Amino acid sequence: MDILLSLSEYLDTALNFEPALILSIVLRTLIITGILLIVIKWLGSKGIGQLTTYQLIIILSLGNIVGEPMINSDTSIVTMITAVIIIITVFKLLDYVTAKNKKIEKIINPNVIPIVKDGNIDKEGLKKARIGIKEFESYMRSAGIRDVSEIEESNLEINGQVSFIKKDRR
Repeated sequence: MDILLSLSEYLDTALNFEPALILSIVLRTLIITGILLIVIKWLGSKGIGQLTTYQLIIILSLGNIVGEPMINSDTSIVTMITAVIIIITVFKLLDYVTAKNKKIEKIINPNVIPIVKDGNIDKEGLKKARIGIKEFESYMRSAGIRDVSEIEESNLEINGQVSFIKKDRR
């Protein structure tokens, strides 16, 4: 009987409808969405598939930071904006520094990993890239390649995508 009473209390609390709270969540979400649109425009037009590891970490951090004030009214939007500005500043600074300094670029951005050279699969490259042969074959099919002999060069790029350069058919 206590279980049913507890369940009833939980459902009553969970399904409690407070118009002021819902309106607050809607308004905060709309404001934060507008801010995020501005932030994304400011960051540039890189798609998720083009992000490097540190850029993905920054984007995930942004998601966590902006999600909190949408639901929790104790977290102010000004605090969120401050944190977002700091993260974007770090993002832009890392982009600038990696473009200007080759040593830092090597630390932040991984090297390209060769997977195929002249139609031959580099098994060590696959191992280093942590890509299985079946997964690689699926990348080939997605690129319209039927056989590895059609590939002049294939690499795991710094953004995590597998690139292909086909052999010239003359």
